[in-house]
Amino acid sequence: MTIKNVFSSLCITLSIGLLVSCNTATKNNTEASTQTETASTNNAQPLTSKMTKADKKKFYNASNEVVYEVKYKQDGFKLRTATSNLLWKIKLYDDKVKISDNEENLDPYEIKMVGIYEAKLVRADKTIARTSYDPELNQQFVAAESDAQPDAYQVAYSPSLLITRITEIAKDQQDILMKELKDKGY
Repeated sequence: MTIKNVFSSLCITLSIGLLVSCNTATKNNTEASTQTETASTNNAQPLTSKMTKADKKKFYNASNEVVYEVKYKQDGFKLRTATSNLLWKIKLYDDKVKISDNEENLDPYEIKMVGIYEAKLVRADKTIARTSYDPELNQQFVAAESDAQPDAYQVAYSPSLLITRITEIAKDQQDILMKELKDKGY
């Protein structure tokens, strides 16, 4: 066998190995299609999630370590640390969402629906931000009361975008909360 033939055989073997590897990765990604990806601010790598019980979803980092968990309740859900310490409690109502960092829901943020395509973020009866939606442009606008120009998003309407204006919530936690609220129709 010449060096050229050995090289050709090696290239073919490597190509087949690469194709099999890609096919396996595609299959694994397809099997994990129920997982949610969320950007993590700590290392800018996506978090994956999966339901571990009927009422609990766990979020994993790239090292497959649990970072967060969501515990579902009939009237909302809780975002907790990997050790089940409360970060954010979300209570759902027909016309508002309460977001608090304590079990008693003391001093909560509230997302209040004001119209079919309008909502506001309120805390202690003070409006912090507002959102509106233009269905013709398919654009949602979110602005704090002090903003000269609102942020525009090319998305379907979701009042959950107001969470981006709660500075106490870390970005990766905001992403999880917004996704969970969107899944529940908010």
